[in-house]
Amino acid sequence: MRFLYDKELLKRYYKDIIKNILLLLIISALSIAAPLVLRNAVDYESSMGFRKEIIAYYLILITLLYSVKFGYNRFSFWFSEKFKNFETVNLYKKIFHMSYDKINEMEPTYITERVRDTVNTIFSLYCNSLTGIFVSILTVIVILSVTAGIDVPLALLYFLQVPLQYFGFQKLLNGEKSKLSQYSYELTTIAAKSNKNIKAVVSDVDSIKQYSDSEGILSFIRQSIENITRMERKANSYAMDVCTILNYISLLLKNSSYIYIIYLYVTNKASIGDMIYLNLVNDIFYTSISDLITIQINLRDLHGAVKFVSDEIEKNYEDDGKKSFERIDSVSGIIKDVGYQDKKLIEEGDFLLCRGDIAALTGDSGTGKSTFVKMLNKFLKGEGIQINHCDINEISNQFIRKKVFYLAQSSYLLPFSIKDNITLGDFYPEEKWEQLLKHNFMQKFIRQDEGLDMMVYENGNNLSGGDKQKIMLGRIFLQDPDVIILDESFNAIDEKSGEDIIDEITAMYADRIIIVISHSEKYFKHCNKRILIKNKKLTMC
Repeated sequence: MRFLYDKELLKRYYKDIIKNILLLLIISALSIAAPLVLRNAVDYESSMGFRKEIIAYYLILITLLYSVKFGYNRFSFWFSEKFKNFETVNLYKKIFHMSYDKINEMEPTYITERVRDTVNTIFSLYCNSLTGIFVSILTVIVILSVTAGIDVPLALLYFLQVPLQYFGFQKLLNGEKSKLSQYSYELTTIAAKSNKNIKAVVSDVDSIKQYSDSEGILSFIRQSIENITRMERKANSYAMDVCTILNYISLLLKNSSYIYIIYLYVTNKASIGDMIYLNLVNDIFYTSISDLITIQINLRDLHGAVKFVSDEIEKNYEDDGKKSFERIDSVSGIIKDVGYQDKKLIEEGDFLLCRGDIAALTGDSGTGKSTFVKMLNKFLKGEGIQINHCDINEISNQFIRKKVFYLAQSSYLLPFSIKDNITLGDFYPEEKWEQLLKHNFMQKFIRQDEGLDMMVYENGNNLSGGDKQKIMLGRIFLQDPDVIILDESFNAIDEKSGEDIIDEITAMYADRIIIVISHSEKYFKHCNKRILIKNKKLTMC
């Protein structure tokens, strides 16, 4: 089912959006109320005499205004954290359900950058853009010029706001010892590490497809995203608090000029027209215009962000079936024209494997062995494949990935602990772990100081090729599948260790279906069947 992502978002966050709008309405009302109090004070002064209480009312309104702004800042950053945490993981979940070929075609770096930009762009429209932006530099120059023509001391009072803002923000943004500088450094470090981890997860397409319906692998992404957004909230909240204080002081200085304008008017040194010119309605007007422009820009960006979700992600979902079985008893098929793009690897062939069969899949490099077996677990779409005499395209992807385990020739590990690399975030009962740890290939990890809690470096740089593949093999024993596909899975292990492992696998899963791809005949000693790909034909020997 295809659905409009923007409408999906509105349905999910409409309550938060309404709260955001209500807070902005309150802020706008208070912003208008303050200058109205001053204007009423002038009108009252003209007929009844000046009342000092009006100034007190004005200060109370301004203080109340910025108190609400403090609350709005808190809400805004909370909403940002909530939105980005959920929607980032949600988009990755959508991506994990894309076709195998499309994920590889888009490439991990592109995916991670587009997901981040998409979430930030959409959130910016729903929250940040509604607040508007500062009056343009040109407007400031014009106001200073016109004000200087009316009264130089008043222009100087306005001008004082420029260095206040400039040096205030410079102090905020510069200096290695400033609090924001420390926060920015921490944010940069955390973001770099977390984005590295996310890229590592997305790069392992085989594991994504094998565990596409598992919350476990998504937990790694969720943890990294939460680390980033938590630090963003901390740094941005502090920056916004300081900015709000600076703006509060600046506004008091600016509006003190209105008191001075009243004095000028009372002493007949300024006309009523001059006073109206300096009214805050000008700021409200220009801010409204700026908000409209900003929203228009974001609407354009929003279109691109939503188009990315609908056209590049949702339209490339892999097909899914609905059927499932208690177990897999047979895998068979009559296949034709297997390949990719314009390259045909297998023109025709047929095969039949039943429980208890251990098949050797052989053929020269590039003949389509990996392409063929990736059709058996629906990584690649194929016609003519049957599971328990049922068309594989009618069977649930979740069932297939749970029951058909594909162990690729490349051992790609994630930058987490050894245990996490084996479980990929899923929970397994203690007895399963006890059984796994009894196997010889796990003993090296148990004997080391950190045990299974040892952290794996990026790309597994602190492990040997053999250790990487042993960790990958540990996944088989925990998942306990009905069909095991070993695609050159022992190419980084010495032959003796490889033979020991194949002995353990075939002994433990003697009643399952095992397919072994290798260039070494030593790994075929337990095989009772052989599938050969030669001259673009697949045959059983």
